[in-house]
Amino acid sequence: MKTTFTLSTLALVLTNQFSTIANAADGSPAKLDDTIETIEVQARRNQANTEVSIETEKLLAIAGLDHDPLNSVFSMPGVVYAGGDDGGAPAIRGSSPDDNAFYIDDMPVGYIFHLFGDSIFNENIVRDFQLHPAAFGSRYGNATGGVFDVQLRDPKNQDITTTLDASLLKTGIMVEGGITEDQAFYFSYRRSLIHLFLPEGEEEDGYTVFKAPVSDDYQGKYQWLIGDNHKLTFTVNGASDTGGINISEASEQGRVDPDSIGDLKLSTNFNNQGLSWQYFGDGGKIMQLVLGHTSLNSKENYGQGQYIDIDTEQYNARFQYQIDWFDAHTLVLGSDMQQQESKYSFDAIPYYCTDHDQDCESKKGQRIQDTDKLTNQTIALYADDIWQFNSNLQFTLGLRAERNDYTDQSFLHHRLALNWQINDDLQMTVKQGSYSRFPDIATVLRKIGNPELNSPKAQHYSVGFNYQLNDLWHSSVDIYYKDLGDLPRSLDDDDANADLHYSNDMSGSAKGIEWVVERELADDWYGWASISWSKSDRTDEFTKQTTEYYLDTPLLANLVANYQMNERWDFGVRLTVRSGQKYTPITALKENPDYPEHFLPVYGELNSKTLPTYYRLDLQANYKTQYWGNDAEWSFALLNALNNDNISGYYYAPDGNETLTDYKIEGEEGMAIFPSIGLKMQF
Repeated sequence: MKTTFTLSTLALVLTNQFSTIANAADGSPAKLDDTIETIEVQARRNQANTEVSIETEKLLAIAGLDHDPLNSVFSMPGVVYAGGDDGGAPAIRGSSPDDNAFYIDDMPVGYIFHLFGDSIFNENIVRDFQLHPAAFGSRYGNATGGVFDVQLRDPKNQDITTTLDASLLKTGIMVEGGITEDQAFYFSYRRSLIHLFLPEGEEEDGYTVFKAPVSDDYQGKYQWLIGDNHKLTFTVNGASDTGGINISEASEQGRVDPDSIGDLKLSTNFNNQGLSWQYFGDGGKIMQLVLGHTSLNSKENYGQGQYIDIDTEQYNARFQYQIDWFDAHTLVLGSDMQQQESKYSFDAIPYYCTDHDQDCESKKGQRIQDTDKLTNQTIALYADDIWQFNSNLQFTLGLRAERNDYTDQSFLHHRLALNWQINDDLQMTVKQGSYSRFPDIATVLRKIGNPELNSPKAQHYSVGFNYQLNDLWHSSVDIYYKDLGDLPRSLDDDDANADLHYSNDMSGSAKGIEWVVERELADDWYGWASISWSKSDRTDEFTKQTTEYYLDTPLLANLVANYQMNERWDFGVRLTVRSGQKYTPITALKENPDYPEHFLPVYGELNSKTLPTYYRLDLQANYKTQYWGNDAEWSFALLNALNNDNISGYYYAPDGNETLTDYKIEGEEGMAIFPSIGLKMQF
């Protein structure tokens, strides 16, 4: 019989056996041959990782997230929405959302957040989630901002179990269980319910929803534990988002931009398949080979026949080898290969601008059509030497060599990390590294971009301190700086190379300090609080003008707490307060040169104004019970409980009566107070 024990279980068995030996019934020492039952303990190096990490469990419990662990990223210091708080990608420490990279089970993927901001993962399958906001290691590439590393848990070898989830936001089903002694699987599917709150066919203020937004996602994993040292895993996952709205000439959008009048239809999806082989040997030897295929499709139709259609096929191969060498070194060697082909076609009016232009309307081009494909191959080799000087000091030296055939660029990036346990309570971490990523697609396409653009690049610096105050409380401080270069700059009509539309004459920087205080679970509650200060800007290298970045958020504070009242009830609270982001004010109107009797806004100094302070309070209560002998849990949440407007920007709001001197400017409000209720059952 093969039995697997944890260390605590093994200690308990040995303790019980020692007690049996020492306390024979007649008071004399027991004989080993008569009293001890021999148990053979055989460890398996390829154990299935089926349990959720403690940190991920905490993220799942954050109030107002509908048990979405990845959405918890917006409760972390230095992370803000790039759009309003009811949608938008995460921006990390002064970088653009396009600077981030996403990994699922060690494979890069297209996206991990739906259009409305929730992640694409079922809460029941996320084993671990790590956000690397800066100075990350050499195994990660194609990112100058942050890295989201998601590890899905392995299937449990158990009787087939079905879990049902339903809330006002989404519904889902998951099936999991064992097939043989060494093989198990799970499959999850979810679908949003947002479309139920947006009735189709009813016009309001010139807008008519004809296709209510719907998002769905799925994940599946089949695993075979081969012998004691090998693990073979097949994974599938995917997601999609669709929606459609009619924009009439009576709407605000139609009055501002008559080119947009018509049906706006959005559709995006991706499907991924992966195969992973892992080997666990002696001497710390670990090998992993991961093969993956991803297909992505994005379609957008709008206005009078305008459209953008992109189909991408992507193949990935990743290999990593780790071994202990010499007396105090661990060597990690790896390689990445990505082959990508994007077929695209469009018929559209382009706007040649970036996220650091104050007026995209002034950079409107002529309607243009094209059908072409973009092929891109990236090959990378990396190595890490992890040197354990002693029990208190560890140094990591990493190198990552990359080659991209589309940009015709090669990079040799260094990655350094020093961990020093100064004393029993205080630890210091110093990190530094160089990074690059593929340029924004729209800036490098033929006809509407500049194929000769270089890859954006960055240098990251980070110093952190972690102090253990006592058994329950600990605090950390992180200081960072990012130096950004070769960012895209849109060219004006009077520039010498205006026909190229973009150049690399933009740079930037981001710096800040973050302080976190956290309490571990005790006396039925735990939580954390954070406050951060940051500053980010961009510099036009042509004009030598430096301006604050639109996502610059000087002060950001978060408070998260959870309380377990009894075996059935637990409660959570989340409070976020932050400085308003920057915006460019509208100072006047001007005649629309393409449409007489229509006006366009005139903008003032770039990012010269600040939005009102943002604050949001979310509350949640969870109740555990049983129905027909099956475990169930109710969730009750109140999002934006204080019903704060949370303005995300200001826009010109025409009503048909405006003049050059009489017009309205209105604020774009975030999500209003929203109650939610959900039920999860397991059969």
